[in-house]
Amino acid sequence: MISPRPLARPARTRRSVALVAVALVAVALVAGGLARTVVGQVTGSGCVAAEKALVPVLAAEPILAAHPAGAVQRARHSGCFRDDPFPYAGRLYEFGGDFTAYYARAAAREGWRPFTAAEGTCYTKTVGGATAFLSVAAHEAGGVRGYGIDVAATHDPPPEDGGLLC
Repeated sequence: MISPRPLARPARTRRSVALVAVALVAVALVAGGLARTVVGQVTGSGCVAAEKALVPVLAAEPILAAHPAGAVQRARHSGCFRDDPFPYAGRLYEFGGDFTAYYARAAAREGWRPFTAAEGTCYTKTVGGATAFLSVAAHEAGGVRGYGIDVAATHDPPPEDGGLLC
């Protein structure tokens, strides 16, 4: 006579296998997220290799070196946003005059198209195979007036309003 006990075992085994599979998938997802977080903490950015490769391409954009007469470059910056996978490059200029009309003309000459963003207008075009956004904004530090000009990009579809990129 065959005991009914072996018949119960396969159901338990299938359930155990399913639970192990679910646990492994959960561990893989958590490990993947942790790996991205660790890479971000070690490198100081959320960018991967393809995005990091865009940084020098963005920094070489001619619009960043263009400036109105009398503007004095004070700083350069580039890298990837700490928590987001967006490479960027930019410059800070000291300047007391109006720079918006100058950059509207310069951007158009270099193929940048106006883009209405959540916080004003910026410009967009394809740079290095990615969608890039150019923004120019006034700043004041220690009583010194000026502006910053930045180019940020993404290989992914950009936010409709430009978001952090604009």
